[in-house]
Amino acid sequence: MAASVTREDQFDDELSLLDLVAFVRRNFSILLATTLIGGVLGGVIAFSVSPQWEASALVRVGQLGNVGNIGNVGNVGNVGSPIELPLQLVDRIKSKSFQNDVLKRLGLANGDDDATAKLFRETLKVKLEKSELLRLALRGASADAVKSHLSAVVNELKEMHGRMSAPTINRLQQELATIELELKRASLESERLRKSLDGAGLTSEKILSQAALVGNLLLAREGELHAFRERKRAIEEQLSLERTFPTDVLGRIEVSSEPVFPKKSLFIVVGLFIGLFLGVFVTVIRAAVVKERVSQVHHPTSNWRKWFFCRNFAL
Repeated sequence: MAASVTREDQFDDELSLLDLVAFVRRNFSILLATTLIGGVLGGVIAFSVSPQWEASALVRVGQLGNVGNIGNVGNVGNVGSPIELPLQLVDRIKSKSFQNDVLKRLGLANGDDDATAKLFRETLKVKLEKSELLRLALRGASADAVKSHLSAVVNELKEMHGRMSAPTINRLQQELATIELELKRASLESERLRKSLDGAGLTSEKILSQAALVGNLLLAREGELHAFRERKRAIEEQLSLERTFPTDVLGRIEVSSEPVFPKKSLFIVVGLFIGLFLGVFVTVIRAAVVKERVSQVHHPTSNWRKWFFCRNFAL
């Protein structure tokens, strides 16, 4: 059964709109005052809060040349593997132990009640980009301080990855030095055999057989030389900057020219809205109290009395 709309209902709806307009008109001064007070308080808070600067940097995770492709010099499709998986590194940076190490590097306290350490932990952000670069962001009490703190984070990463990659790089460098010595030895032996073969005469069957033996030895030494050269070239390619490089910042650490917190305009706007809300709340509570008092008045002339009280004290 459909509900019917009577003239009385329409009149009530019209009255509700009129009440809203009347509410704003009667309490305009209160609403305006509380709104302005809220805006002023928001501005005072914004100017009293300690400013914070933000530093940011893009970090490229270090890489080691692929060990499995040393023998295949022409394989350049997969140039290397990261020293540490980027997702694992993100979790490491978020860990409290890593952050404590950075604070120790800076010579700062790392207690939970220390204001600088708390700001460091709360504002240190790390994000893995699609290119597998790490974007670091940090806030601090001054531009110089936040740049120094973020540099310490990067330096901690660099030293940590340097320790992780050092054994592999040292082993490859030692192997390269050994190959250099073997190349020199094989080259001298090959040169000696070549001179011996050139100086041999072809006057007897015995000399011919010795020449054939020397020739075979020379071919063997030439094969060794070729293998050593290929091995050397592969290791040098593996240690090249395109395949093996340390963790470092791409570009430089950027610091905001102005404080990023607090946003004074945002604080003022929020203060205005809070002040307006409190003004509405106070006037509504005040009107409800007055109406309750009016409803308790019992008098033959209550109609005009109610009108009088509501007109002057209520909505």
